[in-house]
Amino acid sequence: MAAPHSPHFDELLPAYALGVLDDDERRELEAHLVAGCAICRQQLALFQGDVESLAELALPVPPTAATRERILASIRETPAATAAPSRTRWWALAAAALVLVALWGVVRQASLGGEVDRLTAERDRLAQRADVLDREVRQTRQQSERLAQALAIVATPGVRSVALAGLAPAPLAKGHAFVDAKYGKALFYAFDLQPLPPDKTYQLWFIAGGRPVSAGTFSVDRRGNGSLQVERVTPVEQIQAWAVTIEPKGGVPQPTGAMVLKG
Repeated sequence: MAAPHSPHFDELLPAYALGVLDDDERRELEAHLVAGCAICRQQLALFQGDVESLAELALPVPPTAATRERILASIRETPAATAAPSRTRWWALAAAALVLVALWGVVRQASLGGEVDRLTAERDRLAQRADVLDREVRQTRQQSERLAQALAIVATPGVRSVALAGLAPAPLAKGHAFVDAKYGKALFYAFDLQPLPPDKTYQLWFIAGGRPVSAGTFSVDRRGNGSLQVERVTPVEQIQAWAVTIEPKGGVPQPTGAMVLKG
């Protein structure tokens, strides 16, 4: 099976064609080529392509004064028959090398640009995931705190338990209130109530001195179960009954809707 292609090798191919890779990178690339990566082989063939042919198409590169002097000195030490062709060939190869170096730079810049885009997208994805996890942590912490408070109420010595029965609109529904007489708190659970439309809510009341007092609103899940923690409750000896009614969203000061639970 041919070796899988990796963008990493795209950066090495131009330098390899020029022969300027260090030993470790050269061995790495050659091993990859031997393993049979068709993409890299094709790209290398384009880069190598016959440098001499590329040199013939490249424009001459004027040398600096120092470089010109070294070239002339080399020519003086070269037999006359070969001096001119050698000079022309050297310049052409130098021009070809510059073309390949420029091409290598373009490939590397494109590769780095793609890497920047990939890393930016990954950073944004991780930031979004972090926001989601932060919300989940806050929700879990809040649920844990509510559970701890609920357990504290239920486990309080002398807690009062009140059962609520379903009425005509919800005959199968049930409710249960646990009242902490010492600290004036209560924990209420409802079961088998029907989910309500968005503009409606369930509201819990306790009847004290013949008057209904709102204990808060709550919703139910798809199974019809809901709960509510009440922070301020009239002393239990003054409460004659507990009830749940269906009211407009947000609740009302006095009950106006159908009563579904009472106890």
